[in-house]
Amino acid sequence: MISESIKTQSKQIFQNIDYIFNVINSENINNKIGVFPIWKQIYHLLHSIDQNFIDPSNFIEPDFHKKNLNVIFIDSNELLTKDQLFQYYQNVREKIELYLSSLTEDKLNEIIMFREMKLTKMELILSQFRHIFYHIGYLHCCFKLLNGETPEYIGLYKVIPEK
Repeated sequence: MISESIKTQSKQIFQNIDYIFNVINSENINNKIGVFPIWKQIYHLLHSIDQNFIDPSNFIEPDFHKKNLNVIFIDSNELLTKDQLFQYYQNVREKIELYLSSLTEDKLNEIIMFREMKLTKMELILSQFRHIFYHIGYLHCCFKLLNGETPEYIGLYKVIPEK
């Protein structure tokens, strides 16, 4: 079933985000690679999952969010710490896992509105998968430049560890 595949691939996504949090420290989270600070890349990734994975029309901003904080190319006076990002990640992950636990084939065919477009929930999830892995790849490049190596990665040929 497709819904089971989505659940499996989502576990892979979360494991890869876990690995990114394993290599972040207070010295490198504020580093800019190119023009973007690492913390902002991570927040943009998490905010997008939070906003768009389930149903953007029902999204409520997190309490700490400030206007444009999630927009990578807009400088902000705010800085998010690893602890703040990790707490937000845990909340987003919990929300997504709850949603996935009731995901069915029929629900994947439901139509939702996304920026004046009609999409199925399946299309929305697939677009999020593409977006998530773009940013995971970008963050891997950041850490390669900073540390000379990339975080561990769970791909097609590696079993997702059970927690």
